[in-house]
Amino acid sequence: MALNLKLERNTLRGQATDLLLAMIKEKHFPDNKLPGEEELARLMGVSRATVREALSSLVRLGYITKKHGKGNYGHPTIANLPARLDMTTDFLDLLKSQGRSPRVVHRDLRRTRNFSPEAGAALGLAAGDEVVKLDRIYYLDDMPAILAEIEIPVQRLQQLPEGEVGNLTFKDFYETYCTGELVKMVINIKSRIYHRGAELFNVDMATPLLWWEEKWLTLEDEPACYAGIYFNPGATSITMVVNLV
Repeated sequence: MALNLKLERNTLRGQATDLLLAMIKEKHFPDNKLPGEEELARLMGVSRATVREALSSLVRLGYITKKHGKGNYGHPTIANLPARLDMTTDFLDLLKSQGRSPRVVHRDLRRTRNFSPEAGAALGLAAGDEVVKLDRIYYLDDMPAILAEIEIPVQRLQQLPEGEVGNLTFKDFYETYCTGELVKMVINIKSRIYHRGAELFNVDMATPLLWWEEKWLTLEDEPACYAGIYFNPGATSITMVVNLV
């Protein structure tokens, strides 16, 4: 297959990175072993420094393994994966990577002292403390794909959103309406039978759902909010890549 590998002089690093990734996805290289930097530079009409930067970017993302004494190897299996959790934790991005057009809807926003035991433990709440609860539901077309039940200590709330808030990431949503900058998230992955989620997803009530607990932390390492996440088994697929070398 003949490829036009000559690149424009603007944004060379980005173009080189995109082109190398496309060739890895298409299994362009025999045995998935990439040519040397000098050969790649010649093919693309760029400097070796640009090639080196592009290779480094793809190594960091797991698309290439750099093995001392053996060279660089591409991974089409990794390059063609959708919904990589190790690249983004935003569910809108994860669902978009599956080639779909997701949207998010917020509902049932309310103040209450009836917080969940899980939120109480994660946020250090005491009896009588008040939280703001809301559902954040991610849809693929008209199918609910992910249910996020969120609980935020009421003292962190600055204002209640009015009307639809659009497809904000949760981090942007929190930092728009609450106090504090979110910088870390702790995830516990479990499963449970959960009738509210099963009813939303229209699956059998006895079906165990993947249950993902999130504890969000501020820059000052204070617990900012808790989220219980449930995934529709017929709509979502999430992957993760682990480097072994």
